[in-house]
Amino acid sequence: MKKLFAISAAASLAFCIFAASRPDATLVVTYDFERCRHDVDSLEYSKDQMVLQLAPTASRFFSAKTEFFDSLHSAPGGAKLIQQMQMDALNSSGGIKRDASGNITSISVDAKAMENVPSRGFLMCVYKDMDKGEMTVYDGIQGPSDVRYTYSLPVDEIDWEPGDSVATILGYECQNATGEYHGRVWEAWFASDLPLPDGPWQLCGLPGLILKATTADDEYRLTATGVHSAAEPIKDLPGDPEIEKIDRREFLKMLDKTHRDPGAMYGFSMPQEVFHDLIETDYK
Repeated sequence: MKKLFAISAAASLAFCIFAASRPDATLVVTYDFERCRHDVDSLEYSKDQMVLQLAPTASRFFSAKTEFFDSLHSAPGGAKLIQQMQMDALNSSGGIKRDASGNITSISVDAKAMENVPSRGFLMCVYKDMDKGEMTVYDGIQGPSDVRYTYSLPVDEIDWEPGDSVATILGYECQNATGEYHGRVWEAWFASDLPLPDGPWQLCGLPGLILKATTADDEYRLTATGVHSAAEPIKDLPGDPEIEKIDRREFLKMLDKTHRDPGAMYGFSMPQEVFHDLIETDYK
């Protein structure tokens, strides 16, 4: 109980550090984001819970898991607390093997023991500014570097084709539409009763909030799990990450390269076969 209280207190402190430079969100939507594991020859998904904070003309889309980790890690004592929890989980599950002198000889990770240890989820974060007609994307590569890469995009790149199907999602009647975006065809379901031309990730531009979106090949899926009113600031990235501007396609090429050889980030080669492409495929 004391440890959980310490986590909550540290994370709350970190959230308070950032000055609100954007309008307050009046609506918050949570989404399940599922993407096919690129290294598995089947539709096996990695999952995360994402959050879309919405103001009338601005929004922010991010991983709740990553937000919590980065906020806690940047708070006083937060990094040490996370490290201690990691070691406690490894020790309690027998994950650390030592020789007679106490030296570590091997480390294995027990997924169940690590369930309650804070860790990052997806690194993507998207800010949209409808007044300016642009979005700012932050993303990174899982590995030893904490650098976040950033680039800007217009918000009107998708030419949506309205469909004639309807579905009820979280009690809202939704209509479907299809559109091509950066190499993939998306089907989106939007709610006219939520008259915001926004949606999860980089998807937007319909006469209602997008509550569900899937790629034609079902490799990427975004599904709303909750909608509620709010009065909370749309904040900057937690902590003080190193941020590097980059061309979008160059970032995607770099990300694809690390998928094909994840060992390269650590200074050695470990090539692997890739079965599923990135969420944007027009970088090639």
